[in-house]
Amino acid sequence: MWERRVQAMLVYLPYAALVVSVLLAVTVPVPTAKPFPYSLTLSATALGWLLLRAAMDRYDHYDRLGAADGRLWLTVLHFAGLIALIFLMILANPVFGYFGFAGYLHAMRYLRGSWRSIGGLVTALPVSVSQTGGMLPTSTAAYLNLAVTFLFNVVSVGAVLALDGITERQSNRRKQSNAALTAANVRLAAMLAENRGLHAQLISQAREAGVLDERQRMAREIHDTLAQAFAGIVTQLHAVDQARERGGHDADRRHLANAARLAREGLTDARRAVRALCPEPLENAELPDALAEAVGQWRELHGTEAKLTITGTARPLHPEVEITLLRAAQEALANVAKHAGASRVGLTLSYMEDVVTLDVRDDGAGFDLPTLPEPGSARAAGGGFGLTVMRQRVQGLSGRLAIESERGGGTAVSATLPAITRGGLDG
Repeated sequence: MWERRVQAMLVYLPYAALVVSVLLAVTVPVPTAKPFPYSLTLSATALGWLLLRAAMDRYDHYDRLGAADGRLWLTVLHFAGLIALIFLMILANPVFGYFGFAGYLHAMRYLRGSWRSIGGLVTALPVSVSQTGGMLPTSTAAYLNLAVTFLFNVVSVGAVLALDGITERQSNRRKQSNAALTAANVRLAAMLAENRGLHAQLISQAREAGVLDERQRMAREIHDTLAQAFAGIVTQLHAVDQARERGGHDADRRHLANAARLAREGLTDARRAVRALCPEPLENAELPDALAEAVGQWRELHGTEAKLTITGTARPLHPEVEITLLRAAQEALANVAKHAGASRVGLTLSYMEDVVTLDVRDDGAGFDLPTLPEPGSARAAGGGFGLTVMRQRVQGLSGRLAIESERGGGTAVSATLPAITRGGLDG
C-alpha cells in the first residue's frame, strides 16, 4: 500500500512543483528575472515534456525504463532534456528552482544503479544555481558560494538516494521471498494432491484385492456350510426313498426331520453370508453410530462394561475404511469375549486430519504376542477373522495394526487407516 502511495507522489509531484513555480514567477518580483512570456513558454515546454514521459509509461508499461534492455538510451535522453529545461527555467527566474526537484524525482523513479547517482549529481547543479540567485557565477566568491551549495545538495541528495536504494533492495528481496514462498506452496499443493491420488490408488488396489479375498473366503464358507447342508439334504432324501422301499415309516420321518434341520441350518448360514457381504449396521447409520450400537449389543450380551469414546470431528469416510474399522471392532470384542475374561473394555475412535484410528483396550488375561499365528498359516486360515486376518485387511488399505499384550496385563489393539472421505476414489 505505501509503495503505491510513494509511486503516486513521484508521478504527481513534478506537476505540482511546476504549478508552484509558475505561480511564484507571476506573484514574486525578481529583479534578475527574464520577461514572463519567456518563462511561460519554457513552462509549457516542460509540461509537454512531463506529459511525454507519462505517455511513454503508458505505452511501454514501464515504471523504470532504465531497467529494460534496449530502453536505457531513451530514458537517459528524456532525462537530459528535462535537466536542460530546468536549467533554462532557473536562469530565466530562480523561483523555478522548486521545479528543479522534478529532476531528483525522475532520477529516483526511472534510473537505477550508477545512472541514478549521476542523475542526482547533474540535477544538483541547476538547483544550486537557483539557490545562489539564479545566475551563473562571475567572481571567485560566487564560484565558492556555488561550490559549497552544490556540495551540500550532493551530500543531501546522495543520502536520500542511498536510502531509496536500500529500500528498493529490501523490497526486491521481499518480493523474491514471496515469489519463492508462492512457488513452494504450489509445489506443496501438487505434492499433497499427488499423495492423495496415491492413497486413493492404493485404496482402489486394496479394494480389488479385498474383493478377490472375499470371493475366496465366500467360496470356502459356501463349501463348508451351504454345500455340505445341501449334500446332507440330498443324502437324507435318498435315505427316505430307501426307507420307503423297506417300509420303515419311523426311519422315513427321522430322515425328513434331519433334512428339514439341515435346510434350516443352510438358510441361517446363507443369511449370515449375505450380512457379511454388506454390514447391516453401516447401511442406515454413520460409523460412530454403528460402533455405538455394536458396543451396546455386546455389552448386553456378555454383561461386561464397555464404553465407546469419539475424539476429533467425525466425518463420513470411504465405505472400505468404515467397514474395516467396524470389522476390527467386532473382531476385537469377539476376542475379548472368547479369551480375555475382562471386566472392562474401552473403545476410542479418533478422527485426525489425515488418518482415523480405532483403539480397543481391555483389562483381561492378555497373551504372549509371539504365539500369534503367522499370516497364511493353517492356524490363521482356520481362525476366521482373527487378529492375523484383521492385520491383513488393515494393511490392505495402506493402514497399520498394532497389538500390545502381556499375560495378566490386558490387551490393546490399535487400527490406523488413511482418512479417505466418501468419493475420494471417484475418477
